[in-house]
Amino acid sequence: MPLSAQFDTLGGPENIQLVETPVTAPTRGEVQIRMHAAGLNRAELLYVAGQYLVEPPLPGAPLGAEGAGEILAVGEGVSHLSIGDRVAILPMMDWAKYGVLAEVTNMPAACLEPIPDGVSYEDAAAFWMAYATAFGMIVQSGALTDGAGKTVVITGASSSVGTAAFQILNVLNATSIATTRTSAKVAALRKAGADHVIVTDAEDITKRIAEITVGAGVDLVCDSIVGDMVASAAEVLKPEGHLVLMGFQSGEIPDLPFFQLLTKGLTIQGFHLVWHLLEHSVRRKAAVDFLMPRLADGTFRPVIDRTFDFKDVPAAYAHMARNSHLGKILVRM
Repeated sequence: MPLSAQFDTLGGPENIQLVETPVTAPTRGEVQIRMHAAGLNRAELLYVAGQYLVEPPLPGAPLGAEGAGEILAVGEGVSHLSIGDRVAILPMMDWAKYGVLAEVTNMPAACLEPIPDGVSYEDAAAFWMAYATAFGMIVQSGALTDGAGKTVVITGASSSVGTAAFQILNVLNATSIATTRTSAKVAALRKAGADHVIVTDAEDITKRIAEITVGAGVDLVCDSIVGDMVASAAEVLKPEGHLVLMGFQSGEIPDLPFFQLLTKGLTIQGFHLVWHLLEHSVRRKAAVDFLMPRLADGTFRPVIDRTFDFKDVPAAYAHMARNSHLGKILVRM
C-alpha cells in the first residue's frame, strides 16, 4: 500500500508522519499520479501549525501543494491527458482533500500542466509555485511588463519566490534589489541573480536604496514581510509606484502610510497565487504563456537548496523552519 504524509494534531514538523493510504480509482475530473518529486512551501508549515488561511481536517490531514509525477490512470471527463503523461501539479487543489506528499495520489486534472521534454521532475516540482507567484507579483499586480530603467525590491529574497523573481526581472530588463536579514546569504543571493543586496540587520534600507538609485527611488516593492517594511516601501517608492504584499512573515499589522499614499499616489495591493491568478483562466494563461517556454528552453531554472528522501519529510520541513535555506526545498519519492 502506498505511503502518504499526514498529520493528526497541530504543531511542528515532528507531527508529520508517513502512513499507508489506500488509493481509489480517480473520480470524474481526476487523474491518478505516481509522484516523483514535491516542492515544499512555508504555507504548509503554517498549515500544520493551524496558522494558515485553510483549516486542516484533523485527524489524517493530507499535506503538500505542488509536485510532479507520471499519470497512472485517468478519470471520466478528462480528455486532454493520458496514461504515461508527465505532469506538474499546480498549488490550486483543495488542501483538505488532496496532498501531493504521497507515493500515489489522485489530483484534479484542472490543476495540472505538462512537463516539457528535457525538464526533470525535480525542476518541474520546484517551478510553478515560485515562478507563477513571482510573475503575478511583478507583472500582474505590479504592472511591470517592460523593466527597462525600472528598479524592483524583493523582500525575504532567499525564498524560492525571490530567486524566481530575479530571473523574471532579468528577462524584463529590470534591476533587482534583494533584502535579507543577515550577511550570510549575500553571496548566494548575488549568485542567484540579485543585482543588489541589502542586509536589513546592518544597513538602513531607505539610505541604501537612495544610494543604489541615485535618489530616484524604486518602481515596485514585492513584500512578503509586511510589518516595518510597509513604511520603508512607501518611503522609497517613486510617485505612482506599486507595493505588492504576498506574505505576512513579520506577523505584525502596520499602520498605513497615508501621507505617502496620498502625496505619491501609491498603489498597495495584496496578492495570493491561487485566488488572484490560478483561479482566473485569462491570468493563468498569461502566466503559463510567459513561463512555460522559458522553463522548456532553460532560461528559467529553479534554485534548489536541498533534496530530501520521502521518508525524511519531517526533516525537510524542519530544515525549512530554520530559515537557513536559499531557493526551493524538494522531496524525492
